[in-house]
Amino acid sequence: MRKQKVVETEPLLYIVQPKAMRAAAHMQETFTWTNRPRQKETGDAAEQVREGEEQRAFFSKKEFQVMTLDEQLAFLTRLPAHLPPLKCQFATKEQSYEGVLKRCTAAELEVADEEGKETVIERAQLLSVTMIGFVQ
Repeated sequence: MRKQKVVETEPLLYIVQPKAMRAAAHMQETFTWTNRPRQKETGDAAEQVREGEEQRAFFSKKEFQVMTLDEQLAFLTRLPAHLPPLKCQFATKEQSYEGVLKRCTAAELEVADEEGKETVIERAQLLSVTMIGFVQ
């Protein structure tokens, strides 16, 4: 038997891999945040507190069906502009209406259906509001 000679050869393909330098990033070390409502220059302090509580109540994470009827109507009237209108079912004692809430006052609601026909519902007759979905 013959012994084979081991010959060291150069690699057939050599890939140059540079040594990466660590980037020095200047990170923020501290952060402070206070949850204080902005105070108006004119106005009563009690009014400002009430307004802050109302904003907190609006932005609290409640399910729509758990909200009171007034909270549901306030939610529907204050939807952000980037969202499409919400189609809802407004149930009264006599019948139910499907459409988008256009205007809401203490005495009445104005609901527009898919065809654009607007219906005025008295606030006292309203029993419940159910979300159906977004209007395309």
